[in-house]
Amino acid sequence: MGDPSGRFVFFSFHYQRDIMRVQQIKNHYITKLGYQAAGYFDGSLSELAKTEGTVAVKRAINKGLPGASVTCVLIGAETYKRHWVDYEIFRSIELGKGVIGIRIHQLEDPRTGPDIAGPNPFDYLGYGGSDTTKTMVPHARYGDGWKPYRDADPISPSVAPYLAPGTRPILSSLFEVYDWVTDDGYNNFPNWIAKAARQAGR
Repeated sequence: MGDPSGRFVFFSFHYQRDIMRVQQIKNHYITKLGYQAAGYFDGSLSELAKTEGTVAVKRAINKGLPGASVTCVLIGAETYKRHWVDYEIFRSIELGKGVIGIRIHQLEDPRTGPDIAGPNPFDYLGYGGSDTTKTMVPHARYGDGWKPYRDADPISPSVAPYLAPGTRPILSSLFEVYDWVTDDGYNNFPNWIAKAARQAGR
Protein backbone atom coordinates (compact mmCIF):
# COMPACT_ATOMS: atom_id res chain seq x y z
CA MET A 1 0.00 0.00 0.00
CA GLY A 2 1.47 3.35 -0.98
CA ASP A 3 1.76 5.87 1.83
CA PRO A 4 0.58 9.39 0.98
CA SER A 5 1.77 10.68 4.36
CA GLY A 6 2.87 14.27 3.92
CA ARG A 7 1.49 14.27 0.38
CA PHE A 8 -1.55 16.48 0.62
CA VAL A 9 -3.76 16.41 -2.44
CA PHE A 10 -5.29 19.31 -4.34
CA PHE A 11 -8.57 18.20 -5.92
CA SER A 12 -9.56 19.81 -9.24
CA PHE A 13 -13.11 19.27 -10.52
CA HIS A 14 -16.32 20.60 -12.07
CA TYR A 15 -18.15 21.95 -9.03
CA GLN A 16 -21.70 22.29 -10.36
CA ARG A 17 -21.98 18.89 -11.99
CA ASP A 18 -19.80 16.69 -9.79
CA ILE A 19 -19.69 18.07 -6.25
CA MET A 20 -21.71 15.17 -4.76
CA ARG A 21 -19.33 12.64 -6.33
CA VAL A 22 -16.31 14.70 -5.30
CA GLN A 23 -17.46 14.72 -1.69
CA GLN A 24 -17.32 10.93 -1.67
CA ILE A 25 -13.66 11.03 -2.73
CA LYS A 26 -12.88 13.78 -0.24
CA ASN A 27 -14.56 11.92 2.62
CA HIS A 28 -12.63 8.78 1.74
CA TYR A 29 -9.35 10.69 1.72
CA ILE A 30 -10.02 12.32 5.09
CA THR A 31 -12.03 9.63 6.92
CA LYS A 32 -10.40 6.39 5.74
CA LEU A 33 -6.86 7.66 5.22
CA GLY A 34 -6.86 10.33 7.92
CA TYR A 35 -5.39 13.21 5.92
CA GLN A 36 -6.41 16.76 5.16
CA ALA A 37 -7.20 17.94 1.67
CA ALA A 38 -5.51 20.95 0.20
CA GLY A 39 -7.60 22.73 -2.38
CA TYR A 40 -10.77 24.66 -2.95
CA PHE A 41 -13.96 23.10 -1.59
CA ASP A 42 -15.90 26.14 -0.43
CA GLY A 43 -17.84 26.85 -3.60
CA SER A 44 -17.86 27.26 -7.31
CA LEU A 45 -14.85 28.97 -8.87
CA SER A 46 -17.00 30.12 -11.77
CA GLU A 47 -19.33 31.89 -9.33
CA LEU A 48 -16.33 33.50 -7.64
CA ALA A 49 -15.14 34.69 -11.05
CA LYS A 50 -18.51 36.33 -11.70
CA THR A 51 -18.61 38.17 -8.39
CA GLU A 52 -14.94 39.00 -7.74
CA GLY A 53 -13.10 38.48 -11.03
CA THR A 54 -10.35 36.24 -12.34
CA VAL A 55 -7.69 37.60 -9.98
CA ALA A 56 -9.72 36.37 -7.01
CA VAL A 57 -10.09 32.93 -8.60
CA LYS A 58 -6.35 32.63 -9.21
CA ARG A 59 -5.69 33.77 -5.65
CA ALA A 60 -8.02 31.07 -4.28
CA ILE A 61 -6.39 28.35 -6.39
CA ASN A 62 -2.87 29.52 -5.66
CA LYS A 63 -3.61 29.52 -1.93
CA GLY A 64 -4.49 25.81 -1.97
CA LEU A 65 -1.82 24.50 -4.30
CA PRO A 66 1.40 25.14 -2.30
CA GLY A 67 0.40 22.69 0.42
CA ALA A 68 -0.12 19.82 -2.02
CA SER A 69 2.36 17.39 -3.55
CA VAL A 70 -0.15 16.04 -6.06
CA THR A 71 -3.05 17.55 -7.99
CA CYS A 72 -5.83 15.04 -8.59
CA VAL A 73 -8.23 15.92 -11.43
CA LEU A 74 -11.59 14.28 -10.71
CA ILE A 75 -12.99 13.66 -14.18
CA GLY A 76 -16.72 13.77 -14.84
CA ALA A 77 -18.77 14.26 -17.97
CA GLU A 78 -17.79 17.89 -18.61
CA THR A 79 -14.59 18.44 -16.65
CA TYR A 80 -12.62 18.92 -19.87
CA LYS A 81 -14.60 22.09 -20.60
CA ARG A 82 -13.73 23.86 -17.35
CA HIS A 83 -11.39 26.80 -17.80
CA TRP A 84 -10.29 26.86 -14.18
CA VAL A 85 -9.58 23.14 -14.11
CA ASP A 86 -7.17 23.87 -16.96
CA TYR A 87 -5.57 26.61 -14.89
CA GLU A 88 -5.21 24.34 -11.86
CA ILE A 89 -3.48 21.71 -14.01
CA PHE A 90 -1.07 24.15 -15.66
CA ARG A 91 -0.31 25.89 -12.37
CA SER A 92 0.37 22.52 -10.73
CA ILE A 93 2.89 21.68 -13.44
CA GLU A 94 4.48 25.12 -13.06
CA LEU A 95 5.00 24.32 -9.36
CA GLY A 96 6.48 20.90 -10.16
CA LYS A 97 3.66 18.89 -8.60
CA GLY A 98 2.52 15.39 -9.41
CA VAL A 99 -0.66 15.21 -11.49
CA ILE A 100 -3.16 12.38 -12.00
CA GLY A 101 -6.72 12.00 -13.24
CA ILE A 102 -9.46 9.87 -11.70
CA ARG A 103 -12.74 9.21 -13.49
CA ILE A 104 -15.66 9.57 -11.09
CA HIS A 105 -18.69 9.40 -13.41
CA GLN A 106 -19.72 5.93 -12.19
CA LEU A 107 -20.15 7.16 -8.62
CA GLU A 108 -23.76 7.70 -7.60
CA ASP A 109 -25.02 11.24 -7.17
CA PRO A 110 -28.01 10.89 -4.80
CA ARG A 111 -29.95 13.31 -6.98
CA THR A 112 -29.19 11.96 -10.45
CA GLY A 113 -27.40 8.60 -10.15
CA PRO A 114 -24.24 7.85 -12.15
CA ASP A 115 -23.21 10.06 -15.07
CA ILE A 116 -21.83 9.48 -18.55
CA ALA A 117 -18.07 9.29 -19.12
CA GLY A 118 -16.48 12.50 -20.35
CA PRO A 119 -13.34 13.11 -22.43
CA ASN A 120 -9.95 13.06 -20.78
CA PRO A 121 -9.05 16.71 -19.96
CA PHE A 122 -5.37 15.91 -20.50
CA ASP A 123 -6.12 15.29 -24.21
CA TYR A 124 -7.04 18.97 -24.50
CA LEU A 125 -3.98 20.48 -22.83
CA GLY A 126 -0.31 20.58 -23.77
CA TYR A 127 2.79 22.65 -24.34
CA GLY A 128 4.29 24.26 -27.42
CA GLY A 129 6.30 27.33 -28.37
CA SER A 130 9.04 28.42 -30.71
CA ASP A 131 11.89 27.25 -28.46
CA THR A 132 10.70 24.51 -26.14
CA THR A 133 14.24 23.81 -24.97
CA LYS A 134 13.98 27.00 -22.92
CA THR A 135 10.31 27.92 -22.61
CA MET A 136 7.19 25.78 -22.92
CA VAL A 137 3.97 27.67 -23.59
CA PRO A 138 0.68 26.27 -22.20
CA HIS A 139 -1.80 25.45 -24.97
CA ALA A 140 -5.41 24.28 -24.94
CA ARG A 141 -7.31 22.56 -27.74
CA TYR A 142 -10.58 24.28 -28.50
CA GLY A 143 -13.11 23.64 -31.25
CA ASP A 144 -11.00 25.50 -33.80
CA GLY A 145 -7.64 23.99 -32.82
CA TRP A 146 -4.73 24.50 -30.42
CA LYS A 147 -4.22 27.98 -28.98
CA PRO A 148 -2.10 29.45 -26.18
CA TYR A 149 -3.82 29.29 -22.81
CA ARG A 150 -3.62 32.90 -21.69
CA ASP A 151 -4.23 32.51 -17.97
CA ALA A 152 -1.12 30.37 -17.37
CA ASP A 153 2.48 31.44 -17.80
CA PRO A 154 5.19 29.90 -19.99
CA ILE A 155 7.49 27.64 -18.00
CA SER A 156 10.97 26.20 -18.13
CA PRO A 157 11.04 22.42 -18.80
CA SER A 158 13.26 22.16 -15.72
CA VAL A 159 10.32 22.78 -13.35
CA ALA A 160 9.31 19.10 -13.32
CA PRO A 161 11.17 15.87 -14.13
CA TYR A 162 8.36 14.61 -16.37
CA LEU A 163 8.94 17.48 -18.84
CA ALA A 164 11.58 16.93 -21.52
CA PRO A 165 13.29 19.97 -23.12
CA GLY A 166 12.57 20.36 -26.81
CA THR A 167 9.28 18.46 -26.74
CA ARG A 168 5.69 19.58 -27.28
CA PRO A 169 3.78 17.12 -25.12
CA ILE A 170 0.05 16.61 -24.87
CA LEU A 171 -0.60 16.08 -21.18
CA SER A 172 -2.29 12.71 -21.70
CA SER A 173 1.15 11.41 -22.71
CA LEU A 174 2.50 12.41 -19.29
CA PHE A 175 -0.16 11.68 -16.69
CA GLU A 176 -2.06 8.55 -15.66
CA VAL A 177 -5.86 8.39 -15.57
CA TYR A 178 -7.69 5.86 -13.41
CA ASP A 179 -11.34 4.99 -12.84
CA TRP A 180 -12.47 5.15 -9.20
CA VAL A 181 -14.97 2.29 -9.61
CA THR A 182 -13.35 0.06 -12.23
CA ASP A 183 -9.83 0.41 -10.82
CA ASP A 184 -10.91 0.14 -7.14
CA GLY A 185 -10.00 3.61 -5.98
CA TYR A 186 -11.23 2.80 -2.49
CA ASN A 187 -8.19 0.57 -1.97
CA ASN A 188 -5.75 1.87 -4.60
CA PHE A 189 -5.99 5.64 -4.16
CA PRO A 190 -2.88 5.88 -1.90
CA ASN A 191 -0.84 3.96 -4.47
CA TRP A 192 -1.94 6.31 -7.25
CA ILE A 193 -1.00 9.38 -5.21
CA ALA A 194 2.37 7.90 -4.26
CA LYS A 195 3.14 7.06 -7.90
CA ALA A 196 2.25 10.57 -9.08
CA ALA A 197 4.39 12.08 -6.33
CA ARG A 198 7.36 9.93 -7.35
CA GLN A 199 6.93 10.96 -10.99
CA ALA A 200 7.33 14.58 -9.86
CA GLY A 201 10.32 13.76 -7.65
CA ARG A 202 8.38 14.30 -4.42
